[in-house]
Amino acid sequence: ALYAVGWLALLHLGQAQIMSVDLGHEFFKVAVMRQGRPLEIMLNAHSKRKTSTAVSFAEPIRAFGDDALVHQGKKPMKVPMFIHSMMGDNFTAEDVSAGGKWWDRFGLGSRFYTFNHGYEAERGVPTYKVTDGNDTSPEEVLAHILHAAQKMTEEDGKPARDLVVTITSDANLRQRQAVAAAGEIAGLRLQTLVHEGAGFAIQRAVDYMPEKGESEVILFYNMGSRKTEVTIANFSSRSAGMVAGKMAPVVTILGSAVNFEIGGHLMDLKIADDMLQKFKDKNPKLADGVEKDSRALRKLLTQAQKTKAILSSNKVAPFQVESLYMDTDFVTTIKREDFEAMIKDQFLARLTVPIDQALAKANLTMADVTQVEVVGGAWRVPSVQQTLGQFFEEKGSKKLPLGQHLNGEEASALGAALVAANASSSFRTKKIFFSDFTSHEYGVQVAALNGEWEKNITVLYPVGVPLGGKKKLTFSSSDDFVVRLFEDGVLLSEYVVQGVTELLEGKWKEYNMTGPPKIAASVPLEMSGLIEVKTPTATVEELYWVNTTKPKVKAKPNASDDNNTNGTDNATAGDEDSSESTQATNGSNSSNGTNETEEVEIVTKQKKKKHEKKLTMKRIDFAPKPLSEEAKKELKAKLEAMAEAEAEVLAVAGMKNDLEASIYASREKLELEGIMKVSTEEQREEVNKLCMEYEEWLYESGATKSDYEQRLNKLQDLLGPMEERATELEARPDVEEQVQDGLSDVKKVHAHIAKNMSWVNPNKTQDALKRLEEFEEWWKKKTESQKKLPLTEAPAYTRKEAIDKLTGIQKEWEKLKKTKKPKEAPKPKAAKNKTAGGDGKDTKEEKKEEELPSDPAEVEKLLASLREEKAAAVAAEDFDKAQSLKSREAALTKQLEKLKAEL
Repeated sequence: ALYAVGWLALLHLGQAQIMSVDLGHEFFKVAVMRQGRPLEIMLNAHSKRKTSTAVSFAEPIRAFGDDALVHQGKKPMKVPMFIHSMMGDNFTAEDVSAGGKWWDRFGLGSRFYTFNHGYEAERGVPTYKVTDGNDTSPEEVLAHILHAAQKMTEEDGKPARDLVVTITSDANLRQRQAVAAAGEIAGLRLQTLVHEGAGFAIQRAVDYMPEKGESEVILFYNMGSRKTEVTIANFSSRSAGMVAGKMAPVVTILGSAVNFEIGGHLMDLKIADDMLQKFKDKNPKLADGVEKDSRALRKLLTQAQKTKAILSSNKVAPFQVESLYMDTDFVTTIKREDFEAMIKDQFLARLTVPIDQALAKANLTMADVTQVEVVGGAWRVPSVQQTLGQFFEEKGSKKLPLGQHLNGEEASALGAALVAANASSSFRTKKIFFSDFTSHEYGVQVAALNGEWEKNITVLYPVGVPLGGKKKLTFSSSDDFVVRLFEDGVLLSEYVVQGVTELLEGKWKEYNMTGPPKIAASVPLEMSGLIEVKTPTATVEELYWVNTTKPKVKAKPNASDDNNTNGTDNATAGDEDSSESTQATNGSNSSNGTNETEEVEIVTKQKKKKHEKKLTMKRIDFAPKPLSEEAKKELKAKLEAMAEAEAEVLAVAGMKNDLEASIYASREKLELEGIMKVSTEEQREEVNKLCMEYEEWLYESGATKSDYEQRLNKLQDLLGPMEERATELEARPDVEEQVQDGLSDVKKVHAHIAKNMSWVNPNKTQDALKRLEEFEEWWKKKTESQKKLPLTEAPAYTRKEAIDKLTGIQKEWEKLKKTKKPKEAPKPKAAKNKTAGGDGKDTKEEKKEEELPSDPAEVEKLLASLREEKAAAVAAEDFDKAQSLKSREAALTKQLEKLKAEL
């Protein structure tokens, strides 16, 4: 079982980020899990929580989301949409032509969506001509969208790198490989792929868990814009580790079904088609032109989406498009019953089909379902809710309300991020036991490379087995061989394995092998649904003989003939057990006084040795082929180059705007009174002349970022000094006043310290006075110099320079003012007398303290050391210690004078 995670990740091992993309056909949502922060849905550039799944190549800079939809009305062939679900399908060149199989599979018609198709015959996949002369693969288109999603996750310039993407549960291997390739092209590390329905189920498990010993079967009805998917999951609980009584939810996906004939956007197209016909009926002269005008069709489809949303809460909705075609407005209304009549046969009648299919796969009936959750964006249509409600009421064992516990448009993205976080060791999170299953059958077949033999197809993973399996393929072969991988009976890839014949004819030729090489190859089915044959290994067993020694017991001549015979038989038998038995007997005889001698004999023993070698393998894919590693690297480099080119274009545009703004601002500044005071007519004329020159130059094309930067810097170099002089001129009176007030305050502090704070270190006071005098001298020189300078020259000093110096002086004196007064030394206690008469003696400790050296040299040495210690205490402002040392110094000084007088 997979351990998923709760919605709140705890801080652990760096700043890991996981980005999940709920890849819808019409919209995609991006969720990000960061360490120590709640899981959140990211906003796009328009501050919206969902983004249109569209990328436009109509301009030099790509546009995404709603910005791309603007181009879809002008250049629809430059904006491929609704295509990623068809990646991995097998199409021919004829299929992509008008009315071909591709368009049937596309399902949205060619009226509102137009593509300029190409075809890559080597891979067997359709391409899109969105750039001049180049074919763009579906994987590349999707990579651009994933790149846009990654940009949404940037925080402090650091985007997420780990990716998880939601896909439909029926996605085949080629579709999964295409999504994985798109992520790699976008520079992301794909962690896993998660089925949409499973994402909803995981998110539901965050807040819901049945009681111990109970289980619930929940049906998730996901109706999106392009398809409807039904997922049935079993919810239960189990022990969650070592903590007694702690339980964790268990989510097991039992069945799922997908139907691409039911979706909200298909309803939009119904409304748009009907409104188009009404416009043509009302304006017959414009009928031919409006149907060919992509902009008019886009307007109709956009209004159809708005009208459908209004009909979800109103019985009548307006349908109004200004200047639909040839400056002709179109205004009408649509009733809810008319809309329901449009979708009744095509959609409403099919709503329950995927429910029956999912129940059949889960081997359940509606009587087993205990809860229903509706998710997606299209279930809000009232007739859809009514139809589903009637079905669940009639088919269920009890009345089942349409549950709305989840945000139907965001829950899958959130649940997918939770699943992905489990794969990272950077997150320590709540435990959710989760398992999903495969909707496809995967089998392998082994055949000799020379065609001499072929084994039957072995089904490794039948439909319905849990994802995450690790099957191993084992067999014996003396030939090079090929492993064929089948999906639902269709050959996808051949893995050509070589090296067996070379080993048998070379390195292993001289081995005495027990049999042909044994081949082992793992074929894991990952949780993402991706499956691949890993490089096989060949193993052989070699038989060989080695000489070993064993003890041989031999009796002396004085032993009986019978004993000699028995001893010889036991020794030559070559049986270790017999030899040990003989030695034990001889040992017993020795205790009876019989002496024996041990000899050694050489015997031959058979041994086995295993030899293992990894074989070489090459994969050969069949159409539709996935992108090769070389192609992915090339496309990744192409996307990076495109991003760099766009960044350069944006940077050039930004610098152009900055230069243009600087030109206009410079002209305005030259008219300011402050600038005119500090500049000459020649200086202002030079700036004006440069502005005119650059303004004309802006209309020229081909300029680079550095061209704009050079001109902007040159203009700022001319105007900058003027602005600085004007600023200093305006601030100078305030600076002079501030300096005088500051000096006055400092002198007051000095006077206060000199009068009231005798304990302040005089050395520090002298240093502060010296710096104060230096500043006063500097200030005097600068002010006198400034009076002599004309206003059009650089000032003698700047406001910042003067204030910084003054602030340093003020801080130094404030620090001296805050010096604390040292505590007074405690008075010595009166000595206690031993006799009642009071003529007592000092205590032993006081006598010890008063003992002084009798050698003058030693006293001088102690005095020097003590004075250094006292100076250090004063510098550290430890005045208690300094006072104590001062008393000791006085005693030593007195002692030294006494000793010198005695000499």
